[in-house]
Amino acid sequence: MPRPPRQRHRLWLLLVAIAIAALLILPDWRFIHRAVTYPEQPIMAVDWYQPQATVAGAVGPPLPVAPQTPTPKFAAALQAVADYAAERHSTGLLVMHQGEIVLEQYWQGYDQTAPFNAMSMTKSLVGLLIGQAIAEGAIASVAEPVANYVPEWQRGDRADITLRDLLYMQSGLRNERSTTSPTSDLVHLYIGSNVAKTALSIPSVRPPGEVYDYNNVNSQILAIVLERATGIAYPEYLATRLWQAIGAQTASVWLDRPHGSAKTFCCLFATLRDWARIGQLLLNQGVWEGQTVIDPAWLADMLTPSSLESSFGKHIWVKARTPDHPNVETTATAPYLDPRGFHLDGRGIQRVFVLPTYDLVIVRMGEQPGNWDDAVIPNTLIQALTSSGQ
Repeated sequence: MPRPPRQRHRLWLLLVAIAIAALLILPDWRFIHRAVTYPEQPIMAVDWYQPQATVAGAVGPPLPVAPQTPTPKFAAALQAVADYAAERHSTGLLVMHQGEIVLEQYWQGYDQTAPFNAMSMTKSLVGLLIGQAIAEGAIASVAEPVANYVPEWQRGDRADITLRDLLYMQSGLRNERSTTSPTSDLVHLYIGSNVAKTALSIPSVRPPGEVYDYNNVNSQILAIVLERATGIAYPEYLATRLWQAIGAQTASVWLDRPHGSAKTFCCLFATLRDWARIGQLLLNQGVWEGQTVIDPAWLADMLTPSSLESSFGKHIWVKARTPDHPNVETTATAPYLDPRGFHLDGRGIQRVFVLPTYDLVIVRMGEQPGNWDDAVIPNTLIQALTSSGQ
């Protein structure tokens, strides 16, 4: 017997209500899929990080390769650092001296064309782009409150957080570090499919400027500010303000979902040589082939140590992380022999070392090694250059 029209209408309304409720409570299926398919060697499994957005590159001259054989002492040092890297789960190592490649080796099937996952080295690019936005007038200064660009923060404890606080990792935002809890902020930032919503929802737990606390959400919020201030999506801004200017090849960034937001605290996929370009740009104080790409004053500002953690600048590591820096993970047994040396850092020992006094740039990529000392490769090469007089 057919239902009366009124009953059918009520049943339809009930079904619609159930469907809406299901959508509201439906789990993030990408979160679940990423959790159950997480690779055993997660850093270099580039194809797992889907979807991705293109960072358009440019056709520029290749990096020059040194035409001469190095002195015997420097050649021996280059072989020693290559052996050190090879024994420690590396997939690539590149050394530039005086603007030329003097060592380039790959392992585990990688080569010059392979994209590598930079992990948190990407944070330093965010810092560079904030400087670009300041130079263009889209952002007034790092002293500005984040709330000037994020109205969601105009009331409450987060209203006093400045861009400087985000850059120096002293925002006071909650920092849930667990990588196994499904409710952890870090887990949701990493494998969730709405990174902006997650980042903007993280509360303050202490006043800004009191404690150094390395926190991925700071970098994500900076990218939100960058996009809102410039009106340009992060992949395009990175491409047009930095990547193409140094002749880098097309790269890509990880998105939270199709046509969504880039995860800017990690995960730019680019070649070893293009990360060497970034290192050389920094060594040259922001100048590439005679053209100023990054304001040297901004780079100097980035390299100014935090008053709360002297190994860290504005989204860049300004010295080796030795045991006398108790607020950060120790990664080196000794300081760099170059007092001006600094580095970009990514999980699993993704590294770009910049040693201006000795005109050296070193890039290492790979999975997490069991035993690593950040001082070994830079200091081995510096010692050889010093003793050989090269």
